[in-house]
Amino acid sequence: MSETYPWPDGHRAGLCVTFDFDGESPLLWRRRNDPPGEVAELEQRRYGPRRGVHTLLETLENTGVRATFFVPGTIAHTHRTAVAEIHAAGHELALHGWCHEPPTDLDAGELRDTLTRSADLLAEISGVRPTGYRSPSFRMSPEAFETLASLGLVYDSSVMGDDRPYLVGDLVEIPVDWATDDAVYYRYTGGGETRAPYGAGALYDAWRDELAGARAAGSLVNLTMHPWQSGRPARALRLRRLLAEAKEHGDVWIGTAGELAAHHRDRGVRAAGTLDVPLETLGWPL
Repeated sequence: MSETYPWPDGHRAGLCVTFDFDGESPLLWRRRNDPPGEVAELEQRRYGPRRGVHTLLETLENTGVRATFFVPGTIAHTHRTAVAEIHAAGHELALHGWCHEPPTDLDAGELRDTLTRSADLLAEISGVRPTGYRSPSFRMSPEAFETLASLGLVYDSSVMGDDRPYLVGDLVEIPVDWATDDAVYYRYTGGGETRAPYGAGALYDAWRDELAGARAAGSLVNLTMHPWQSGRPARALRLRRLLAEAKEHGDVWIGTAGELAAHHRDRGVRAAGTLDVPLETLGWPL
């Protein structure tokens, strides 16, 4: 039986509320060599920085929860006012590439350059240099961890090797899970896709179960959301209800990814309930 993870202040489980504030950037990267002749998906994605993020900031304010926003540099450049408002509301800004480029599409120098450029811009907007990173679409390469550490970052939040914080090389990993990503439930852009999005109630029920499981197992729920999807009013209302219930339990630690990474560092890499993954073990074994 695994040892209990030492959550802050003796809590039973952990909850991080995170947003990939990527807006139109994934489409811009994906179609960079063949721009589409229509604007339907562009406008759908731009709902996030125009409208959805403000609804979500109100939701977070009403529940008293601080969140982490992983922001591509091009979104910070194009929607600078919205990013400044996120910081002013007390939330953490972290890296998400420049134009939603996965590390698997870049060499080490390109990754370093895009992240340095993004970090410089976020620091200019907020006065605080980012300490964390999430890879676009959770696509991560072993070499990227070394690049992130060389840039002075403290944590990554891209992979799924545990359901509690752990070390990957020199970085604290704040693990993710597709089951707690809103895109699994909400992402629908038309264009011949066969699956319509689930309703807000379906995601709410599923995430309530995830929270119950975490409380029983002593693990982390790392909600990954996108303002262009979860920022719709009915969905934000369900999120507000979920966060209020999490606080009412009284045994769930709730904080930013950066705060959890700092806690893990402070506990030491050999504390009970922690995992240490050497970088040389990450690659394909054959």
